[in-house]
Amino acid sequence: MNKGLMAVGAVALAGASAAVGWFGVQFLFAPESSDTAAEGSDAPSGATVPLTFDLAQVVEHGDGLFTPPACGETWSAEPTPGNGVMPVVEVTQNDSGASARVAFTSQSEGITAFLAQEGQVVVTRDDVVVTPDWGSEFAPELFITTDEVTAAPGAQLDMSGASLCDVASELDSILSDFDWENATEDEINAQYEKAAQFEQDNADLPAGEYKVYAWSPIIMGEQAAVARKLAEEGITDLALLQYTAGYSPIAQDERIQPYCEENETPEGTTELLCDVPQEVLLEVLERDVPESYIVDNEPTVAISEAFSFTVS
Repeated sequence: MNKGLMAVGAVALAGASAAVGWFGVQFLFAPESSDTAAEGSDAPSGATVPLTFDLAQVVEHGDGLFTPPACGETWSAEPTPGNGVMPVVEVTQNDSGASARVAFTSQSEGITAFLAQEGQVVVTRDDVVVTPDWGSEFAPELFITTDEVTAAPGAQLDMSGASLCDVASELDSILSDFDWENATEDEINAQYEKAAQFEQDNADLPAGEYKVYAWSPIIMGEQAAVARKLAEEGITDLALLQYTAGYSPIAQDERIQPYCEENETPEGTTELLCDVPQEVLLEVLERDVPESYIVDNEPTVAISEAFSFTVS
């Protein structure tokens, strides 16, 4: 597994972090029963093919499909469906700035199963990009939509003036230009207070017309098909499964046991912490997948219609 997704896994195990901001890890799942139709049919066909979920392959398909514009660049985009899928972003203004939620819709008839990443956005102010350049590696999730049912909106993505790239470098310098390893507890607390004061001083969004675009790779084919089959068994969050296997339906599989250990939580309960090699997961996740689940569309990118709002 690459280092970017290892970091994502660490965030998932540690819990939500305020620093995640617009690019927070999303845990989304549209459940699909085993007797639900494949696209355009009422039931899975009898023919199956053995497949396994290969995260490295999915990430390779998703990487490089779209390069987000850089901070300070003048940029706009037209709504662009990907394999019949469209992201939809809605923004709500509030006292502390604004928040957004992203969902997906499908223009195709019947069921559409695909791998995508909720939470990818580009924010402009007066058509100039103000999205922080934090980077965001493709961490795929399975989504299932129909022509009548939209995927559930994702977790709330919060934005304040302090999170924009206009000032993000200043906040980064407070957090990064500091010797955390050798600092005293008082020095560390003082640095946290400095960062909190900076966020408070820059909380308000600067005036202007804001546009928020959601975008994501849209991956279908064999990998989306096997992800759908696994989801029918309750196996989700496949991008993080290397670390979260102990909380999943494969927790008792003998093949992952050498890579997991029990840990007692502060509440006195026992949890299973895992770091399962990808080659082991390839074996554990192999399934006989209905051929009717496989939609041979090439990987592509979808971009939403911009959601516009004005700050006076």
